[in-house]
Amino acid sequence: MYKNIKNERGITLSALVIYIFVFMLLLGVMTTISTFFYNGIGEVVESPKYISEFNKFSMFFVTDVKNYSKATVTSNTIQFENGPTYQYQNGYIYRDGKAIAKNIMNCNFTASEFNVNSMTKNLINVNVQIGKNDEDSITKNVDFTLRYW
Repeated sequence: MYKNIKNERGITLSALVIYIFVFMLLLGVMTTISTFFYNGIGEVVESPKYISEFNKFSMFFVTDVKNYSKATVTSNTIQFENGPTYQYQNGYIYRDGKAIAKNIMNCNFTASEFNVNSMTKNLINVNVQIGKNDEDSITKNVDFTLRYW
């Protein structure tokens, strides 16, 4: 009784080893991708909390910048001529004594001038770092142009 092995439709031990190896390789790749994905999601989940603080500050600040043409600027204070005062102190940015942004790690204001077609524009640069630690913080460096017309 001779059986032809080539006609058998079973699985050999070598094919089983290859299948298990390919399955483990795919499982390892999927685990790596999943780890990177969930680590990235954790960063994205924390970011909106801090971005909203900068947006609150910007909402007030843009309105004032467009309404006033002169300001006195120090490293942590901006005093608009006949207008509101912004101050960075103890992790908060205050507008006329009321906190408008929190979780501020560092904030620096600088003034400069910019000439365009023989017109001088006054700029206020705001460099702010928002967050609770350096790993999760967000840094924004924005130039705002004071009213010039």
